Amino acid sequence: MGYCCAPSGPRYLVYEFIPNGSLDYWIFPRKERGRGGCLSWDLRYRVAIDVAKALSYLHHDCRSRILHLDVKPENILLDENYRAIVADFGLSKLIGKDESGVITTLRGTRGYLAPEWLLEHGVSEKSDIYSYGMVLFEMIGGQRNVSLIENGNDRSQRKWNFFPKIVRKKLKEGKLIEAIDQRLVEAGGGGGVDERQLKRLVYVALWCIQEKAKLRPNMAQVVEMLEGHVVIDEPPDTQMIVVDLLSMDDDDDGGGGGDCDHRHYRPKITVMGSDVDCNPPTSTSSSFSMSVLSGR
Repeated sequence: MGYCCAPSGPRYLVYEFIPNGSLDYWIFPRKERGRGGCLSWDLRYRVAIDVAKALSYLHHDCRSRILHLDVKPENILLDENYRAIVADFGLSKLIGKDESGVITTLRGTRGYLAPEWLLEHGVSEKSDIYSYGMVLFEMIGGQRNVSLIENGNDRSQRKWNFFPKIVRKKLKEGKLIEAIDQRLVEAGGGGGVDERQLKRLVYVALWCIQEKAKLRPNMAQVVEMLEGHVVIDEPPDTQMIVVDLLSMDDDDDGGGGGDCDHRHYRPKITVMGSDVDCNPPTSTSSSFSMSVLSGR
């Protein structure tokens, strides 16, 4: 809303007060600091659309594309009507329409970084889309996507829980309702969850976290998927190699363990022309085949 800059001393940015705080409070149970809120299914779905529209605006409607580069629940704020606002542009970058990467060293949050970022192959708007997909999974399950399974002091035996793998398994078994935040089930016996919306949200999330960046939809397409304007093809299986990448990094950086989602990285980022494929190797051969009815 404004700023204050004195000749000497600190500089201040003035922001609108957002009364309901950040999304993480409303989707994750609070075990240490008291119970958190529990956003209803309808509101979670609306938040998913709000965030998709915000990212679509940044990626497609600005003079230069804006990469947020730190999409996570802590950076999604909810106003008095629980409408979502994407916040914290401290890591964001402007890039030209003919570029698909940036030259700089950036920070990102572990648990939301796309594989191409972890592999130092460069970042693009597709990296935001991957992070958005990870946020969708956390909204569905009411839990962090990546959690460390402790195994005493033997770091060589550490394993990681990866919630998207659980969701994919439940999808194949036809038991998606078992993957959702159990507080939603307890509150309404599962009746408050629209299973068609649930399946749609899972499909979108799985498309967004494809290892190959070119298989991920853009955010304008994501909006149309969530609003039901297009038929969403079943997403192809992915290797979900990010778990292995996180494990490798944990071995290299001296550990830390604990809450992996809030550790920040400073990977080296390289610039890429728009014709460069920065995707990590994968066995997935499927292509993005959804029919899109775009209003743009």
